[in-house]
Amino acid sequence: MHDNIAGESEGRRDGLTSSAYAVLVAGLGCYIGWQTVGISPTLFPAANPASTAVLDVGNNLETAVFLTLLALLGWKAKKGMSLVGCKPLAIAAPLLLFAATTVTYTCGWIYDEPLGTLAGIALEGTKAILFLLWAECLGRVRFRSSLLCVALAYAITFALCLLVTVLEPLAALTVHALMPLLSGAALFTLLRDRSFLAAPPQAFVPESVKSERLPLRLLVGIGIFGAIISVINVLSESKSSSAELYTLYAGLAVSTVTALVAARRVEKFDFGMLYRLTTPLIVGSVIIVLVLESGHQQYEAFAIGVSWSFFRIFSWTLWCSIASRTHSPSAYVFAVGQAALSVFATLAYLFCDGVLPNIHASFTVMVAAVLLVAILNSIFAMSESDVLRFFRRRTTTPRRRMDDEVSPATCVEKAAAEFGLSKREEEIALLVMESKNNAVIQNQLCITESTLRTHLRNIYGKTSVHSRQELIDLLFSYAEEE
Repeated sequence: MHDNIAGESEGRRDGLTSSAYAVLVAGLGCYIGWQTVGISPTLFPAANPASTAVLDVGNNLETAVFLTLLALLGWKAKKGMSLVGCKPLAIAAPLLLFAATTVTYTCGWIYDEPLGTLAGIALEGTKAILFLLWAECLGRVRFRSSLLCVALAYAITFALCLLVTVLEPLAALTVHALMPLLSGAALFTLLRDRSFLAAPPQAFVPESVKSERLPLRLLVGIGIFGAIISVINVLSESKSSSAELYTLYAGLAVSTVTALVAARRVEKFDFGMLYRLTTPLIVGSVIIVLVLESGHQQYEAFAIGVSWSFFRIFSWTLWCSIASRTHSPSAYVFAVGQAALSVFATLAYLFCDGVLPNIHASFTVMVAAVLLVAILNSIFAMSESDVLRFFRRRTTTPRRRMDDEVSPATCVEKAAAEFGLSKREEEIALLVMESKNNAVIQNQLCITESTLRTHLRNIYGKTSVHSRQELIDLLFSYAEEE
């Protein structure tokens, strides 16, 4: 019987079967892969002359459609609508993207019909539908495993991009157009999986500690970081197809390493650890891109790939974590987060196209200005204290007297399920909650002092607390849920 239980545990991840989790990763990777290939300036040859002239207008229309759908569907999700529960929407979303991509390439690359190209690019703004559908699916993954899920999806993304680079142009265009269909097929497979649909969204954090409001300052901070990366990309030297390969190599390496780390340390995952890497990587890429002399495009491209891929993984994981820590639906959180990111990125490109050419500042001043914005964003808009305060909200929950119906064992059991405590750690946490000192715990569990201290360090690390009292307050906060 024990073997059957163990096998069932190994076959599931956060309430999802391993097959459902794999389909989720593959489908999300195909969607992000379609989007990444589409924004690449060098993976495909240039469009025909007349169609090239309307690309900028088409991109502006696409952004407008995208933001409009984000606002509409995000508002619907906020009002209680389940997007994945609407099967016609799930079927239409990939078909619209397939049609949009096919029309764009047929009119702009095979023929030269600018109006058709314009219509196809504008229709690509319907990607907001598929984006929010996958956002709701991610809401069924425990936020501590969302990093692994997103990192694996980005590994698939960059692998698909590298595949496109070795294909003939027509074959590459065909593969790109088919990516939304593959993503849609994965989504439809999940929607037919009863165990997946039965997995309650955002059920891994007790309701008592969820916030009523979104941390808008964190979402704005993500948007500013995205704008900085957009500026870095514009200020770097013009990219060749060979240089962009280094961006893809960097993205594949970063996503693969992140997935390996997440797989090994999923129960020890602290969002603060992920956040602390973001600013140094962005600042480092600014220095590398803007300081290197000409002739080092491959290094610039690699630096951009590292910072951009890690930033995107961080963004998706942040949105997943916010959704799990608030009463807002995942689709609504992702809609607000992506809208902020898109708006700031658009403003950055407008600044680079319309304002930057008229600024006659020295190279040193430009570097200093970009670095200053990044540092100020880290200090004020998205400071580490704000991040940790939001994701460690439990430690500030006031301790209250336990009711007869809520036992310490129940609180510890819930904490163990959320933070992945082992059985021995759960036993120690219960004794700590009962105000037992170390000597009593050692005698009762027949363990040495060094073993006890090791277990306590592991418990502190998993629960992101720093003292015995913080751990006690954390455990008592689960009584609020009852």
